[in-house]
Amino acid sequence: MNSSEYTLEAINYYLTVYSGYATVIPGLIGHMINIMVFTKLRLFRGNPSAFYLIIGSIFDSWQLLFLTTPRFASVASGYDATRISLFWCKLRAYLVNMGAVILTINICFAAIDQYLSTNYYHRLRQLSTYKLAQRAVAVLIIFALLYAVIFLFYFEIQIICGTFNPGFNYFYSFVHFCLFIGLFPIVISLLFSCLAYQNVRRIVRRPAAGGRRRLDHQLTAMILVRVALFVCTTVPYVSLRIYQINHSPDQNDPFAVAVDQVIRTCFNIVYTIDTSAVFYIFLISSPRYRRQVRYILFKKNWRKTWANKIKRNRIVANANQAQAIESPQPSVELD
Repeated sequence: MNSSEYTLEAINYYLTVYSGYATVIPGLIGHMINIMVFTKLRLFRGNPSAFYLIIGSIFDSWQLLFLTTPRFASVASGYDATRISLFWCKLRAYLVNMGAVILTINICFAAIDQYLSTNYYHRLRQLSTYKLAQRAVAVLIIFALLYAVIFLFYFEIQIICGTFNPGFNYFYSFVHFCLFIGLFPIVISLLFSCLAYQNVRRIVRRPAAGGRRRLDHQLTAMILVRVALFVCTTVPYVSLRIYQINHSPDQNDPFAVAVDQVIRTCFNIVYTIDTSAVFYIFLISSPRYRRQVRYILFKKNWRKTWANKIKRNRIVANANQAQAIESPQPSVELD
């Protein structure tokens, strides 16, 4: 190995490992907080857009666990199980692609639902229901479970874990990445989130409760920044993946492989931001969400902790008092 190859491998190592620690742990913590806020606050209960955001946090965490974590763990440890175990090679491909389909289409669902819920026409607003959201997500998960089965057949190990069938590579590039991951989800989510934003700007002219108006503003802004993050991080990653699927480097050329790994790592880091930074862009973009997070993490849990402590103290005090009453008083004998 010459100095150039060694330098590229060192760059790839440090980029992968440190970006893994910087994205996986904060990302998982952020998604846990998202789920807590959207499930514990009564304001979001029964809201279809909030339900889509919960599903998004679940499958963002899914991608961090099955896509990002094995990648940086294999580089950090020097042991890549996908190059040794055919079972893990196929299973990881199945889990990652299934999660990617659910995640991207769910973002489209959230944008469409927010457009419907803020629409001027009552008939369109009626289409935004919690029950419909549950059914849509259930159908989406079943579809993704069945759709991803095809990856179990075409992923194999030839020095690396990947697809080597030209026909499937064409499908992988222009159907999977364009139809389910790239072009169509980007266009749909961006279009409907912008239309929802236009609807929210006109909500002031429509008679509505103040609380509902503020909630529509908040959810529309959060979904809009979520879509913007999705677009900015997905476009370069999908473009690179389509190119690499159809133009893989010569595995017998160590320098070409090293260059390819560094480029892929840089684009992977950008793509990982899509699944790890959602909570933090919500915090930045929504002052109301910051107050809700502060309430859930500190005020509500702090009050619950103190209430439980006071309750335990009362139970102990009552038990001590009852024991004192029941215990016999010492008798004194007179000579």
